[in-house]
Amino acid sequence: MRISTILIYATLLLSVNLSFAHDRKDLEILQEHLTGSLTNLVIYENAKKVPALNLITIDKIAKTINFSENKVTLINFWATWCVPCREEMPSLNNLVKSVNTERFKVIAIAAGRNSDDAIRDFFSKHELLNLGNFKDPKGKVSSSMNILGLPTTIIVDQNSNELARLFGSTDWNSPEVINFIEKVLRHEHK
Repeated sequence: MRISTILIYATLLLSVNLSFAHDRKDLEILQEHLTGSLTNLVIYENAKKVPALNLITIDKIAKTINFSENKVTLINFWATWCVPCREEMPSLNNLVKSVNTERFKVIAIAAGRNSDDAIRDFFSKHELLNLGNFKDPKGKVSSSMNILGLPTTIIVDQNSNELARLFGSTDWNSPEVINFIEKVLRHEHK
């Protein structure tokens, strides 16, 4: 990775973190749980509705994803050619099993040009049976969601709001992530 890329990423991360002060009690509780692999997670104070997403399934079927009440959703933007993306996908799959509730789901969106065969092979090889598998071949959804790099993961709360965003990869099945997701599931965010 070039030094200029690292500096841009660090500046972006720092400016985003500094621009969001958290005086709401529920967000303070969540902030306390940003340890270990979650230290780069940005929690947003102001609710921002996540619109319905128009995606394509791996079988080339158009599908609209609407975010439902009382369900927390992780949206992971990834690509078959992105090494950190590929490395974190099994932990996302295991996170669904660890949280083990119908009020939580993870959808993976292959952003940009990704071969259908490469996506299928990757999901099959790693037995990623717990992840929604979608494509955004023209990058329209990625662009509308302001995805600046891969992987990027967005946490959508029970009210269809973007609660938090992580730029880069992490171990999604770590104890601190499981604890954080369980806290999100227990709290009502407005």
